[in-house]
Amino acid sequence: MTAWLFPGQGSQRPGMANGFSACAPLVKTAEEIVGAPIRWVCCSPTNDVWPADLVQPAIYLTDVGGAQALSGEGLDPDAVLGHSLGEYAALVAAGSLSFEDGLRLVSVRGAAMMRAGRKQPGGMAAVLGLEAEKVDHICAEGGAVWVANLNSPLQTVISGSDISLAAAAKRLREAGGRVVRLQVPVAAHTPLMKAAVAEVRSVLDQVEIKPPTAAFFSSVDGKRHEDPAEIRRLLLEQIVGPVRFEEAVRAIAATGTDHFVEVGPGDALSGLVKRILSDVRVDRVDDDEKAYALSSPSLKEQVT
Repeated sequence: MTAWLFPGQGSQRPGMANGFSACAPLVKTAEEIVGAPIRWVCCSPTNDVWPADLVQPAIYLTDVGGAQALSGEGLDPDAVLGHSLGEYAALVAAGSLSFEDGLRLVSVRGAAMMRAGRKQPGGMAAVLGLEAEKVDHICAEGGAVWVANLNSPLQTVISGSDISLAAAAKRLREAGGRVVRLQVPVAAHTPLMKAAVAEVRSVLDQVEIKPPTAAFFSSVDGKRHEDPAEIRRLLLEQIVGPVRFEEAVRAIAATGTDHFVEVGPGDALSGLVKRILSDVRVDRVDDDEKAYALSSPSLKEQVT
């Protein structure tokens, strides 16, 4: 059994959509719907500027293009899991959400989170080498900072206001952890994003969500969900609540899934899975060639 994993914000890189031929028509549709230069964000090979309101739809578009590349090779997932923003692409891959509706949602989500971030500036940082319980305890010592992503046994992401994030980073380093600031310019997955929830809800209420055709696991609670009403609730909860990626990966593995494929830009999720599980196959697909190789028995060993 195979699970597709979709990365979220922070996985962006220059020219990330160029490897997937399916992204070209998606870019055209996206620019018509959003009315903004999405092509520049996801296709320019020299771009290193990531507008907070456009990077989310650009990553989402790339994730969906990757899923379409795999589907074009006759591959389909048994299960899907998205990391934060990646949940929208996971729902598209599972037939639960249309590309156009997902695009409208992530566009509003990105802009709403940007506005919330301007009111309460903050960011995110990865903490390496400390257990999540220890990280949570240190964050709880004071300040507007919280555990935001529970990614793997020894990788936790914290999020909060700039001042509190810096103070917590100092305490975590003193405790023996390594702290790395991420390319996320807002305090995602914290109460500081509460203002964004109402904006996303206003669009989400108008969007059709169907029962997924592949097993959809939410990174909000690490469980499988089929009820569209529950999926709506979780998409709102994830804006202010932590991502439980490790828990979700273990839940998928417990179903007998032994092959995980990261679909989209970067290799962060495939790296995390390798740290979480030692007895599964892990691949990543970030261009058409890897999608083709994954579908061809003679080339499968070339996929990394």
